[in-house]
Amino acid sequence: ATLAIAENRGGEAGIVAAIVARVLPGLLFGPIIGALTDRVDRRKLIVIADWGRGLFVPLLAFSPNLAAIVGITFVMEILSLAGQSPRAAVLPRLVKPSNLVAANSLMMGAAYGTIPLGAAFNWILSGFPPLSLGGLIPELNQVVALAFLVDAVTFFVSGAIIASLPEIRAQNSDGKSAADASTWGDIREGLAFVWRDKSVLRVIVGMTAALFGGGFIIVIGKSFVETSLNADTSGFFAVVTLLGVGAGVGFWIVSVYEHLLKNREAAFSVAMVLTGFGLGAAAFTDTVAGAGAWMLLMGFGAGAAYVMGLTHLHETVEDELRGRVFATLFLLIRLGLFVSMSLAPVVRKSLEGAHLSWLFADSTRSVLLFGAIMIALTGVTGLRVLRSQIHWPRLDSETRAMMAQAKETSRQRGIQRSTHEDPPE
Repeated sequence: ATLAIAENRGGEAGIVAAIVARVLPGLLFGPIIGALTDRVDRRKLIVIADWGRGLFVPLLAFSPNLAAIVGITFVMEILSLAGQSPRAAVLPRLVKPSNLVAANSLMMGAAYGTIPLGAAFNWILSGFPPLSLGGLIPELNQVVALAFLVDAVTFFVSGAIIASLPEIRAQNSDGKSAADASTWGDIREGLAFVWRDKSVLRVIVGMTAALFGGGFIIVIGKSFVETSLNADTSGFFAVVTLLGVGAGVGFWIVSVYEHLLKNREAAFSVAMVLTGFGLGAAAFTDTVAGAGAWMLLMGFGAGAAYVMGLTHLHETVEDELRGRVFATLFLLIRLGLFVSMSLAPVVRKSLEGAHLSWLFADSTRSVLLFGAIMIALTGVTGLRVLRSQIHWPRLDSETRAMMAQAKETSRQRGIQRSTHEDPPE
């Protein structure tokens, strides 16, 4: 709805401005919020973020111009960041270690599985007359004003639920007081940890690459279905629905069989390969049914990868660093998504002039394949790194000599037995 109002006010430039307002706060305040998450009561941060957004969301309905929309969006994005990192960081404190995969699956299901419900509810709201409040709401905003008010209520309810939890502060293993810590020192410590722990770094880079490839789908997906597959809007929604169903199945499968997926990073890398393969195969299809089937596989891989990636970070990162690590993750994910959405049209035009007609008749398929290769290569790279870390036992020269002697002795005894055997009657 925010992008719809921005488009009404400023066209394509309005959409770009609204997207920048969503990305810029992460670049400016993401690391600081991460450090803050590891210092204060995380529960309070989440409540402030939810109730703050509940206060600012209705203001979008009253925004008279594009500048107001961008300003409100900017503040709301800061509040979103303030709630996202602590929400991810507190999970291991609320559930048993054996239930982390199930908890992450439920969290992802609640976040993305409710999107179809939200779309259906929005369709119901569209049946109500435009809300003007006696002319206080600008005419261009009246169609979506009721949706903003309902959205505000959901934030207040969410904040009230979180407020009922006990205090949840980061556990400082070294016994230092969080109040005495240096903000910039905390930020440097968090970044140094991410860089030093290569398994954490690989998962963060992998999840960023997945969202980078996913950004191409957001921009190109509708055009792919309508132009390349010659389908209408219902075809696009069918493909998106199957993508969501696949993600839901991925959440469920890893939750049920998590006891078989002890190497979280390996499971994450395999899921990334499946995600890229599904998207790449969809680029070669000619029907909505075919594309939907492969997008189902992509959704399955993406859902499994996201849950395994989050679980790996929860199990690997100490509680005192989780806020900063997750702030880094969400910052890079947002940045990757923004960059890919910005580059998708440029990549499409570049591929149009690259004479790839031997592969695809249109550049839209090439863009999807480009994103798929990026995602799959990230998974393959992760698997290769894990394989290289398997160290086979190396025997010293004395042990090898003893084994060779034992082998030779066994051979000699075999020869002696065959020599002294009685001839058959």
